[in-house]
Amino acid sequence: MELLFCGTAAAEGWPALFCTCRACQEARARGGKDLRSRAAYMLGDTIRVDFGPDSNLHQQLYRLAYERLEHLLVTHSHDDHWYPTDLAYRRRGFSVAPETPLHVWGNEAVERKFISFNGEDWDRYKIVFHRITAFQPIEIGEGWAATPIPAAHDRAEECVNYRIEGEGRAALLGHDTGWYDEPSWEFASEKPLDLLVLDCTYGPSDSDRGHLGCPSVVRFRDELAKRGGLASEARVIATHFSHNGGWLHEDLEAYFRPHGIDVAYDGLKVTL
Repeated sequence: MELLFCGTAAAEGWPALFCTCRACQEARARGGKDLRSRAAYMLGDTIRVDFGPDSNLHQQLYRLAYERLEHLLVTHSHDDHWYPTDLAYRRRGFSVAPETPLHVWGNEAVERKFISFNGEDWDRYKIVFHRITAFQPIEIGEGWAATPIPAAHDRAEECVNYRIEGEGRAALLGHDTGWYDEPSWEFASEKPLDLLVLDCTYGPSDSDRGHLGCPSVVRFRDELAKRGGLASEARVIATHFSHNGGWLHEDLEAYFRPHGIDVAYDGLKVTL
């Protein structure tokens, strides 16, 4: 299965709206890999992880066909990852949406936020909502499964990361987390990962509370490897960057290269 990094920025995007900081000005001038939209992923044509305010932009940039979506996995209710207003356009008068329902998976806060914008008539939007349970796998088709793992992000709700498994391969999409609590470490270490994607919102800052920075990305990788949670040839990729960290793409690559960690950019494709 192909994993597409649709966006690799934190909440503000990069360049951030209205921002005149050096990192944003430089990104505007350089373009390319330094232009980052809000984080989201596509798994093949039928599975998406998170649906933020840049979802329509992603559809246009990467020629995605959202009418083929079958499963939408939502990590938490923050606006940059869950923007349910745009799902209202699945109703009649705005689009000719397919009759096959879209299965949306998320926590209680994700459900409440959808209802606050769109009401409780999910059928109107041809959506079926499913409340996730930590560590309980979700069948997402063709022998693949996604398992929510509690993230250390916003303690006001049950934020999760998703472990994706199928065809003897496994990946962990670990954006929007700090240092895991012990149950998540134990679960993440049960089976070796072939791909580990980690949050790097803080850039060069050494912090692991709510998000990770470059040094804590390395520590997280090493901790998981020590626990037996990484395959010998596992690929590790940092993503979810904030302009507040200040480091542009080449700066991040220079830091991570000696550690054997790659730096994601919008449009990066990886085969699981």
